Amino acid sequence: MRQPSTVRFALGFVAWALVFGPPSGGLRAAPGETKGPAAQSSHGRPGPAAASASTPTESESSPGRSAARAPLGSSARPGPAPDAPAPPRDPAARRVWLDTHLDGLFAAPPLGKAKVSAIVLEADSGKAIYAHAEKTTLNAASNVKIVTSSAALALLGPEYRWRTTLAVVGPPGGPPLPAGGELGGDLYLRGSGDPTLSTEDLAAMIDDLVALGLHKLRGSLVIDDSLFAGGYVAPAYDQKTESTASRAPSSAASLGGNVVAVTVIPGAAAGAPARVVIDPSSPYFTIAGRVVTAASGPAAPNVETKEDGNRTRINVSGRIRLGAEPRTIYRRVVNPSLFLGYTLRQLLERRGISLGGNVRVGVAPAQGLRILATHESAPLAVVVQEFNKRSNNFTAEQILRTLGAEIGGHPGTWDKGLAAVARYLNSLGIKAGSYEMKNGSGLYDSNRFSAEQIATVLRGTAQDFRISAEFVASLAIAGTDGTIAHRMGGTLAERYVRAKTGTLATVSCLSGFAGSPGHSPLVFSIIVNDVANPNDARRAQDRAAELLVAYLEGDPSSKP
Repeated sequence: MRQPSTVRFALGFVAWALVFGPPSGGLRAAPGETKGPAAQSSHGRPGPAAASASTPTESESSPGRSAARAPLGSSARPGPAPDAPAPPRDPAARRVWLDTHLDGLFAAPPLGKAKVSAIVLEADSGKAIYAHAEKTTLNAASNVKIVTSSAALALLGPEYRWRTTLAVVGPPGGPPLPAGGELGGDLYLRGSGDPTLSTEDLAAMIDDLVALGLHKLRGSLVIDDSLFAGGYVAPAYDQKTESTASRAPSSAASLGGNVVAVTVIPGAAAGAPARVVIDPSSPYFTIAGRVVTAASGPAAPNVETKEDGNRTRINVSGRIRLGAEPRTIYRRVVNPSLFLGYTLRQLLERRGISLGGNVRVGVAPAQGLRILATHESAPLAVVVQEFNKRSNNFTAEQILRTLGAEIGGHPGTWDKGLAAVARYLNSLGIKAGSYEMKNGSGLYDSNRFSAEQIATVLRGTAQDFRISAEFVASLAIAGTDGTIAHRMGGTLAERYVRAKTGTLATVSCLSGFAGSPGHSPLVFSIIVNDVANPNDARRAQDRAAELLVAYLEGDPSSKP
């Protein structure tokens, strides 16, 4: 059950207060600061508020916990690492201490040949207390989602919702359905770009049709995805062709993150074919090939998806070990609008509503429609939590094109979305041409930001009272949840760092806030490129975060 909006706001405000302190010590807008433009919005399937949250996104793997976490509410705080004595209390000496330790981290052999852009700012004043190639623009990977989510919250508003409708031609609020529940004409699903729409949401809309007494439509099921234009594949996504869920396509009419879950279950004996189960079990999919049950030897099932006319073909091969646990693999669909259409038709038929025509993609009439059922998504404030904590690429592209539609005008395109983001960044003092942004997720070799620019967005968002609580609450918490749930556990940084990760083959980023009770937080961004092993960069980033918390706790001036 979704939380009431008042509860969500309270939770967001608590998250903001935990990081930024009580109101008397909260963030203050800098004199003359320019504000952003006014707001305009396993096996089971994920629920409505997290339609694709459990599906794989850009790789954000992280090492296991280094130590057990202290109980929630515990006042015990771990001490600094053995190789890092507590920082001196003198402010100037503490700055030297921080510079020395951070410089040492970034110059150490694991990162010695990598490119590093890093900066640490005081959240209140914006003053830089540490900088290392801070103006150098590098591949920011999923740190780009900081920019996308911040712009969306500022321009659309945390309360923005996506609205999906089922309609027929007829006067709004028309007469009851005729006896027998049969209607002529087509049934139109008009997509709004909702990144969270699920089969459960469709089922709830069908409940409304059943309640009206609808049993038959003589026409077709028309999926209207015209709110977005420019195809289904985001810019730079064509750099690779794999069918991983991280490359899920974008459409105004999307379902379940445009991902299919393929579960492979070993057979009863060696040599027997494995059972393959897909979720959702939609007629949109066809299955080709087989997986063999193996008694010994290497065993790994392979699953790929390919276009097959108006369907997606799921190709399976390889082996699975006899007696092994079922293995679930997530893969992208090819045509998201038809995926939604065929799945919806099957759900309609299961509830006793038949259609005389086919499933097709088209455009609903601009006027003269009678809406029979409506689904509204969770607010953007809720969607952004799953988006940033789990680093969901699909949601990023849906949000970017929604920005294009709402700010630039229908239809929404990536270019219009990027123009809206550029307008927002300009309000923060980040000029067009000083960075490169081609998509909303940061996937592949397509986006360039400096640590200084990412930190500027973080600080600007935190100082915007309209959106600061929701944004900070969306960041992963060290040692606790999201993509850093298994990082920094048992260290000074645990639960005192909220941050967004970014991971590609030779890229690792960590940007966010480091806090401590009684102190104004620090804003930091660490972007590492050309690193041979991203795990080395992650370890350095985690260590840097711990040093920042130690730096704050070594300052006696603002202790309660």
